[in-house]
Amino acid sequence: MKKTLKIILLFVLPGIITIPVIAQKGVKDGSKYGHGEDSVNCIMNLSLYREFAKYNNFTDALEPWKIVFSECPQATKNIYIDGAKMWNAFIDKEKDPHRKAEMMDTLRMVYDQRIKYYKQEGSVLGRKGVDLLRHPEYRQDPDNVEEAYGYLNRSLKILKNKSSVAVVATYMTSSIKLFQEDRINDLQVIKDYAMVTDITDYKLAKKPGDATLLKVKEANDGNFIASGAPTCASLINYFQPQFEEKKGNPGYLRSVVGFMSTLGCESEPFYARAAEALYEIEPSAEAAFGLAVLFLTKEKYNKAIEYYKEAISLEEDPGKKGDYYYQLGFITNVKMNQPGKARSYALEAIKLKPGWGEPYILIGDLYAGSKDCFEDEFEKTTIYWVAVDQFIKAKTIDSNTAEKANERISTYSKYFPDIETIFFYSLKDGDSYTVGCWINETTKVRAR
Repeated sequence: MKKTLKIILLFVLPGIITIPVIAQKGVKDGSKYGHGEDSVNCIMNLSLYREFAKYNNFTDALEPWKIVFSECPQATKNIYIDGAKMWNAFIDKEKDPHRKAEMMDTLRMVYDQRIKYYKQEGSVLGRKGVDLLRHPEYRQDPDNVEEAYGYLNRSLKILKNKSSVAVVATYMTSSIKLFQEDRINDLQVIKDYAMVTDITDYKLAKKPGDATLLKVKEANDGNFIASGAPTCASLINYFQPQFEEKKGNPGYLRSVVGFMSTLGCESEPFYARAAEALYEIEPSAEAAFGLAVLFLTKEKYNKAIEYYKEAISLEEDPGKKGDYYYQLGFITNVKMNQPGKARSYALEAIKLKPGWGEPYILIGDLYAGSKDCFEDEFEKTTIYWVAVDQFIKAKTIDSNTAEKANERISTYSKYFPDIETIFFYSLKDGDSYTVGCWINETTKVRAR
C-alpha cells in the first residue's frame, strides 16, 4: 500500500513543478490585469503611475500609465480619469502646435477607449466634448467646435435631464459659434436653445436658487438673444409647424410666448394664437401678460387692462408684478387718460420695486401733464414743482434714470413761477404749498 502511494506522488509532483507559467496581457485575454508575468507588470505599473498622479507629477506618471493603458485597459476606470487630467495638463503647457495636435488626438483616444471598456457613452462623450473646447486655441477652430458639438449633442440626447451643467453650457456656446461660422442655421440654434433650456429649467425646479445653474441659464439666455439667430421670422418658422400637434402642451406654448415676447414679436398673428391657447390651458401670469400685450398691439385697451390686472393677481414674483403695475399705469394714462388711476398703479410698482426710478418718472410726467386741472395761471405752474420732486426722487434712488430725470428737471424748472408772482400770492421760496386737484401733493415753493 505504501509503495503504491509513493509511486503516485512521484508521478504527480514533478508535473506540478514543471508546468510553465503562461504570461498574457489583459488587452489580449479580456481580463483585468492579464496573467502571469504580465499581470505582475500591470499591477506594478498601475501602482507606480497612480502614486505619481496623486501628486500631479504627470511627467513621471506618463510611462507607467502608457503601459497600463495599452496592456491592461480594464484594470481600473482611473486609467481614463487620470489620463484625461494628464493629457489636458500636457496640452496646456505645450507650445509646439504639431505636438499639441498629437496630444489632442491622444486625449480623444483616452475617451474612446473608456467608452469601449466601460460604456457610459453619454457621460463620457459629454466630458470629451467639453475637454476639446477647454483649450482656447481649439475653441476658435470651427472644425474642432463642430466635432465637439457632435459629441455634446449625442451626450445630451442620451442623458437628457441628467446631463451635467458643463455640457449644457458648452453645447450652447458651440451651437452659437457654429451659427456664426455658417455651419448650422438659425432654426438649429433655436432647437438647441430649447433643448438646453428644458434641461436647466428641470434642474432648477429640483434645486431652486442654485447659483451655478442660474449663472448658466442667464448666460445661455443672453448669448442666445445676442447671437442673432432668434428673429420673429425664425421663431415662427421653428414653432408654427408644431402648433397643431402641440397646442395642448403648456411647455411648448410657454416657449412660444416667452421667446416671441422677448424679441417683441407680439404683433405677429401666430403669437396671438399661442398666447390665447396657453391661457385657456394654464391661466398663468405669463399667459395673461402675453394677452395683455397682444390686445395692446391691437389697440383694444380695455381688454389689455383686464389682462394686465389678471397677470398682477396671478404673479408671485414681486419684480415682475411691479413691472406689470408700471406698464398698467403707463397705459391707463396714455391710452385711457386716467392720471389718478395711473398714479395709483405707479405707487404699487414703487412698493414692489422700491429701488426702481421709472415709476417716479411716470408720476412726474402725470403731474406735468395736468395743467387742465386749473384755470388760474399761477396754479397751473405749481404742477411743475411736484413734477420735479418726482424726477429728483427717481434719480436719487436709481442712477439708471438720472439722464432722463435731469432732462425733465431742466425742462420743467423753466416753467416755475417767477419771484414776483410768488410774492403776489403772499409766498416765498421754501414755503410749503399743497397742489390741489387730483394731485393733492404738498411741495416747496421755488422761483425760476
